[in-house]
Amino acid sequence: MAKEQFIISLKMATGIVVATLIGKALNIEFYSSVATIVIVSMLSTKKQSIKLAGIFLIAAIISLSLASFLFTILGFSLGVFAIYILIFTFLMYRLDTKSAIITNVVLVMQIYSLETVSVSIFFNQLVLMFIGLSVSLMFNFFTLDFEDELIEYQKQVESILNSIFHNMGRCLNNECGEETVKEELEELDKVLSKSKLRAYDYLNSFYIKQNNYYIEYFIMRRQQYYTIVRMQKFIKREFLNKTEVKLLRDFNDSLISNTKTLSTSKLQMERLDEIKYHFTHISELPTTKLQLQNRIALNQYLYGLVNLVELKMHFIESYENKD
Repeated sequence: MAKEQFIISLKMATGIVVATLIGKALNIEFYSSVATIVIVSMLSTKKQSIKLAGIFLIAAIISLSLASFLFTILGFSLGVFAIYILIFTFLMYRLDTKSAIITNVVLVMQIYSLETVSVSIFFNQLVLMFIGLSVSLMFNFFTLDFEDELIEYQKQVESILNSIFHNMGRCLNNECGEETVKEELEELDKVLSKSKLRAYDYLNSFYIKQNNYYIEYFIMRRQQYYTIVRMQKFIKREFLNKTEVKLLRDFNDSLISNTKTLSTSKLQMERLDEIKYHFTHISELPTTKLQLQNRIALNQYLYGLVNLVELKMHFIESYENKD
């Protein structure tokens, strides 16, 4: 992150210098104000910057036209300038383009300081906006590729899930430590929160290209996290040494080695169907209260496993269809 922040700061500083030099070379009046335009424009993400540039240009035409009209009709006074700000900011908020307020108010303040309106001044201010936006778009083109960071987050998530599944299997065997699973879930929650934010940063680091893969991946893992949290209350019992416990424990162990291999989901679902068939048609009916409580908990745990695999299958199928 520190490297990325340094690159952003370097781009902004260089962009300001380049835009200022261009304005000075073209003998544009108030050329130093392009710094404000560059700063505001470069605070947006790469993907947002194209849309923002269009919004800023349209807003500049509206702003300069409004100010020119008011100053021409009502004269140059602080009260008229206040009326301009009132109308323009209201319009920008109504159009959800309040990011354009700062740069355009700066341009109009310069007209106010000159106390004159003309086509050349109008054009001068538009050129200032164009230079600032063009330079910011050019420098926003250069971004760090941090896909390796997202891949590392994937590895962390899958490693934590492996450990969670291992400990859940031990719980089915009456050997688990409840606090261990709780701590791992807290760790998983933190990693998923950070990784999702970075996935959105990665998506916004492209002008045109759409890459939702990492966002959808971490959303899928987040949904699995919620399912696992719900499953915890069903493995707090003292389970009897029954065939049903062994079936679930064996399947739980298979999740550990297959967490990283999404293509195995259909085979896992087929195995779960076999376990459900066993629960429904083969296993003996519970005859005691303890057996009934065990069976209810195991059934709930089974459907939690089904949900985990279904979430993964849905993720796979959505991306297979896009390929």
